[in-house]
Amino acid sequence: MPNITLPDGREITIDLSAITVREYRELFNTKQTAEEEDATMSKVSGLSVDELLDLPQPEYRRMWQVFFQGAREPLSDPNSVSESTLES
Repeated sequence: MPNITLPDGREITIDLSAITVREYRELFNTKQTAEEEDATMSKVSGLSVDELLDLPQPEYRRMWQVFFQGAREPLSDPNSVSESTLES
């Protein structure tokens, strides 16, 4: 899962498995409100909506960038593939 280090040093893991396909698709609905988008980012980041809204704007944007990067290639996470533990 993608990680972000906030300016205050907190490590945030963007957990794409925290939302459903339905919630992900709603992000592309032009009628979705900013509050609904914030609720989705809150779920995947583990931050409260207030914590999210108190972030510096560039950090908020970076979170979305990391979110969509991970969503485009969810199986490219090296932690999602197990390596063989058998010796050759």
